[in-house]
Amino acid sequence: MAEIALAEARPAARAFRSALGPLLFAAILIGLWKLAVMAFSVPPYIMPPPEAALSAFEANAGKIGLAVFFTLRNAAAGLAVAFVIAIGLAALFVASDKATHAVLPIVIGLRTAPVLAIAPILIMVFGRGIGTAIAVVVIVSFFPIMVNAMKGFSSTRKNALELMHVLGASASKTFLKVRFPFALPFIFAGLRSAATSAILSAMLAEWLSGAPGLGTLILDAASYRKNDLLWAAVVVSMLLAFLIFSATTAVEKRFTAWRN
Repeated sequence: MAEIALAEARPAARAFRSALGPLLFAAILIGLWKLAVMAFSVPPYIMPPPEAALSAFEANAGKIGLAVFFTLRNAAAGLAVAFVIAIGLAALFVASDKATHAVLPIVIGLRTAPVLAIAPILIMVFGRGIGTAIAVVVIVSFFPIMVNAMKGFSSTRKNALELMHVLGASASKTFLKVRFPFALPFIFAGLRSAATSAILSAMLAEWLSGAPGLGTLILDAASYRKNDLLWAAVVVSMLLAFLIFSATTAVEKRFTAWRN
């Protein structure tokens, strides 16, 4: 019985240890925030103290929660589309050198185009709603996933590919059974980078188009000089990005455990 209880307690202990570091880091940041406000006598209209941002969060919890929902929805939808496009392009480029020379320069050109410059075109095409947010997230997020996926697909062990060839496996089965599993660590490395930037790009799209979300909430708070609410929303957006990064890392461990 003692061994069973110990085994059941181990996951909780690991979860506590993994959460202790971020909580300690957050506490240090809040302490430095408070210390900076007090030491330099920063006026509240520039940087309110942490307790003022907390009060604003409590007073506007419903509004902030709804904004988080819209931003998270836009980021998740855009990231899903970006993932499908990135994996498809990476597989195409690894399979065909001609496609790489023909399409890759166009993809790089699209990625290097400033989002602010093409935002008016996106708004005209997709409207002031979720469509523009998804488009912006896709443009910002697909490239790191694609580059890492290409590296992963190209690093598949030759003996595994030769074995699939000897067994008479088709190209699609070789991709699904060998190339894709071997590329998972690389793909998740791209996803970790893209997931955090997806929140920022979704907020940027909301800022530009006026669609509901954290970006619009921050812009409105700044316009109406609600500095407490502005800082509360900024802190929430940082926490949201951190949670998404942590969730991506946890999913990676789950799907790549077989490699260990």
